[in-house]
Amino acid sequence: MDLPTLNITKQERTLLRKLAGAAWEAERKSELKNLFEDFRKWADDGMDSFDLSDKIHEFHNGVSRELYGRYTRLDPEITVPRAVAMGILDEEALGQALVEKLRAQIDLYRKRLSD
Repeated sequence: MDLPTLNITKQERTLLRKLAGAAWEAERKSELKNLFEDFRKWADDGMDSFDLSDKIHEFHNGVSRELYGRYTRLDPEITVPRAVAMGILDEEALGQALVEKLRAQIDLYRKRLSD
């Protein structure tokens, strides 16, 4: 399926960059909460320091790098529709005109997530 060429204005591009940053922060925060739970287990003697160290290493070399790559290498025209489809961002944050321009991408990500 070929996606239509988007006519994104300078103002919309600025908003997309801002929203991509917000999505990155939301995903990172969610993943850090998981890591925080590992710290709680460790603090309650439910995990030893070696296991906690492994969890930190896995976070740093895994999801943290994946998120960094996604949000620094991909265009916000890709990351923002994905974040909307995943429920990380609300469509309202984009505004009606931008939602209409990105509708095909949002729907494509929603379809992929439901499959």
